[in-house]
Amino acid sequence: MKRAGARAAWKDERGIALPVALMMMVLVSGLAVVSARAAVGTQHQTLRDSNAKRAIQAAAAGVEAATYQMNLLQPPATQCVIRTAAGVLMLSPVGTDGWCATQTEDLGDGTDYTFRVSSATVTAGNGQNLVQRRILSVGRKNGFKRRVLVTTSASVQAPLFAANYAAVSLDSIDFGNNTEVLGGVGSNGNIALRNSAEVCGAATPGVGKTLTLNNSASVCSGYPTSAATVPFNLPPVDQKDAPTANDNARICAVGPGSDPCTGNVSWNATTRVLDLSNTATLTLSGDTYSFCRIQLRNSARLQIATVPGPLRIYIDSPEHCGNGAGAGSVSLQQNTDITNLNADPIKLQLYAAGSPNKATSVQFANSSSADTIMAVYAPSSTVSLENNVHVVGAVAAKKVVMQNFTSITYDSRVEDITGSDFARIYQNPAWQECTNDATGVALDSGC
Repeated sequence: MKRAGARAAWKDERGIALPVALMMMVLVSGLAVVSARAAVGTQHQTLRDSNAKRAIQAAAAGVEAATYQMNLLQPPATQCVIRTAAGVLMLSPVGTDGWCATQTEDLGDGTDYTFRVSSATVTAGNGQNLVQRRILSVGRKNGFKRRVLVTTSASVQAPLFAANYAAVSLDSIDFGNNTEVLGGVGSNGNIALRNSAEVCGAATPGVGKTLTLNNSASVCSGYPTSAATVPFNLPPVDQKDAPTANDNARICAVGPGSDPCTGNVSWNATTRVLDLSNTATLTLSGDTYSFCRIQLRNSARLQIATVPGPLRIYIDSPEHCGNGAGAGSVSLQQNTDITNLNADPIKLQLYAAGSPNKATSVQFANSSSADTIMAVYAPSSTVSLENNVHVVGAVAAKKVVMQNFTSITYDSRVEDITGSDFARIYQNPAWQECTNDATGVALDSGC
């Protein structure tokens, strides 16, 4: 009887197995369909995202191409740069609508860009004379389109240093620890003042950027703190023939017209590396000097003799200096000084060429309490003031750093340092994305 009961139970379970198996197959098939649909949707969305990103990259490439062409040919305000069918760049008049002719470039793989450039307008902003153009660029990838607009600017004529600004930094600024600026502070990024930092002048963050005051930091009463309406523009250093035609041969030479030196002065005319240490002194009295590196240590002093005209010191780029250690940089440390006997920042101008590929710096650290009277222009380098350094004149750099009882005092005489010898270099600090198509009659509507 027990065996008969077990067989009956087994037969009952066997009858249920087939429906259960069919139900499981239906369930698995449904899940597979859902998973397949999700995978197809994800793949489709990924493809859309990829095409959209490629389109925006193509539009950005159009902006870069337009900027490169303008910097190469330097067109007048009512002229355009166009590329002929043969690939030759040439000047052409601006159209009646105020825009240059359309230019298109096929990037391959279903990607291309089209751009147009506006005529130039001259404006004044941030104490600089600027010429501005607009670039409208459209990128396409497999039917996807993205449109961007850039307002690009280049500085022209005087002044090379922005009027009334003691410090201009293309990068964001963060000053703290008892630093003081007597004059304006400008940046293309944000400005942060901390720990008793004080600015007695305009504090001007970049377009769309902000000023932040932390702890007991302050901006003196009556000075503006609103963001800039146009970016600060620092053209690259034009060394002309300074690396080969200079007064370097005077350094530590003997006889009339030489630059006397005492103590531990190491000068290599081939590598153009100057090193002063242990109370050494060098007095410069020429017009133009070109170095790959300058280093002052242990109470050394570089003295600028009374000279009739400007004395210009150029710090060459690392690429031109063999990319050795410290190439393209200046370092003053351990109670060192630059003494300008002319007491005029125009009479001592320091230009650091810098590099887009290698970090370079102009560092003044642990100086004596004497003022360093000079104008420092380093659009591709970091200028760092640390520990009791006081500059009178102006500083303009890719990045300006101030720490620990340092100061910059603006001297209006730097306004006489012109940028007329510099090429007009258009720079694109930021761009905005537009609607895919114009929303009105104007070419740049929807931006």
